[in-house]
Amino acid sequence: MLVLLMLATAVADLGFMHATNVAWPPHARFHAVWNVFHVAATHGLALALLRFGTGASLILRTRLSVGIAAAFIFSFFATMVLASLFGASPHPDLPLAERPPVLWGLDGNALGLLFALPLLCWVWWKAGIESSAKK
Repeated sequence: MLVLLMLATAVADLGFMHATNVAWPPHARFHAVWNVFHVAATHGLALALLRFGTGASLILRTRLSVGIAAAFIFSFFATMVLASLFGASPHPDLPLAERPPVLWGLDGNALGLLFALPLLCWVWWKAGIESSAKK
């Protein structure tokens, strides 16, 4: 899940709709690239928490990793809700014919993240079950 979020962010933000979109001001493109590195760093940290270390319990490390991914997802939806306050839009500034398809009024980013939430909830819950079973 974490690797998928890292790859999807890189593909979406480094493509023609964001970082290389000639209609975007240079500073906006800077932030798109920064976001890719930020997501790679935080999600890489989450992967490291899962893979390495025995100082903290596995349930704690798993839930911290889930929390990092959940923070990424919830911040996306908070930004969607608040975007109009900043004159921003969750949709790329492209002619309608060049925009990616939407389903139920949601683009691929929103749909993918909505589908990721139940999986994150399941991992959070499963970590607690596994921990209880070992006691």
